[in-house]
Amino acid sequence: KICQQAGHMFGITARRLSFLLLPSKAAAATAVVGGRGGGGLHSAFVVSSTRPSLSLFSSGFTTTTANSNSNDVEAINEELEEVFGQSFQEVANSNSEKNFFSSSTSSISNSTSSVSESGGVLTHVNQKGDCTMVDVGNKKETERSATARATVVLEPRVYELVAQDKMKKGNVLAVAQIAGIQAAKKTSDLIPLCHNLVLNQVKVDCQLEPETSSIEIVSRAKTTGKTGVEMEALTACTVAALTVYDMCKAASKSTQITNVMLLQKSGGKSGDYNHRKGKTIL
Repeated sequence: KICQQAGHMFGITARRLSFLLLPSKAAAATAVVGGRGGGGLHSAFVVSSTRPSLSLFSSGFTTTTANSNSNDVEAINEELEEVFGQSFQEVANSNSEKNFFSSSTSSISNSTSSVSESGGVLTHVNQKGDCTMVDVGNKKETERSATARATVVLEPRVYELVAQDKMKKGNVLAVAQIAGIQAAKKTSDLIPLCHNLVLNQVKVDCQLEPETSSIEIVSRAKTTGKTGVEMEALTACTVAALTVYDMCKAASKSTQITNVMLLQKSGGKSGDYNHRKGKTIL
């Protein structure tokens, strides 16, 4: 049993290891060895009952009889390490690491399978787990639109400066609006796997909300194409919000950008979506 376990760990023949483990004073052992492609050898040993039995642990071989000699065990372990250039602790750690990654890979594979079976497929990830750009060549061109939102929360004093158009950099809302429109047209340059679309229209509205000292930014993008414009709408409102922050950072660093989300989309195979209804309408 000892030789079988060690033979699997070190990938050597059980017969060769048996000569190393069994000292001359021990009873003779007979080995039955069978081949196994690429994975070492299966073996079974019959050892005299007068031989103290040895058990393999992560730290090496240890005796399991009361009369065992710990020095003999240590000598065996040292001899094995000298022959193979690797201690049992190193082998155990290596095997544990391999088992961990094997288990993790299996879990990922099972998760991917479950996601695929449920119909929720990540289209930008291929079967190997690598990123990929979706081929939309076979899709039909349809009318598509998307609406997104972002909220910028200001300090009350900063909000008053924006509302009264007293910021040193200029009109905050006007600059944010232009920045959002410009960003929508550059979405494919910012998002790696996003397709380059010809946009029919991009609108960005910045609304002052005095009750909450905030600016509500709503963007809408439209196209006639083979893929949706959700990312264009989201990029527009997000960059517009970032522009508000930039315009106001001299007056305050505590400006917050919140509630960035897709409100609505229409067109395409996946159907229409409405945030308030919380579902896609096919």
